[in-house]
Amino acid sequence: MRDENGRFVKGQSGNPKGRSKKERETRFYEITLSSVSYDDWKEIVYKAVAQAKRGDPTARKWLSDYLIGEPEKNVKGDFEILIRYADLDSSPT
Repeated sequence: MRDENGRFVKGQSGNPKGRSKKERETRFYEITLSSVSYDDWKEIVYKAVAQAKRGDPTARKWLSDYLIGEPEKNVKGDFEILIRYADLDSSPT
């Protein structure tokens, strides 16, 4: 399982049980999908937006991960992240 330097040999995992079976993940996804309607999901997102606007860091992270993805872990150099919030309560004119 390991080479002479103690590293795992290619194709060998450090987790002896391995990953969950794909069938199980698929079933959990199907259950979740059938249990949460479009309107439910919309309510959840609106709630997260309201919480993020009040400064909730968990809601901000959850929304940004969905909208722009997680930041690269090994980014080198300077960068700037700009987040603009839409006024979801007003309709376009």
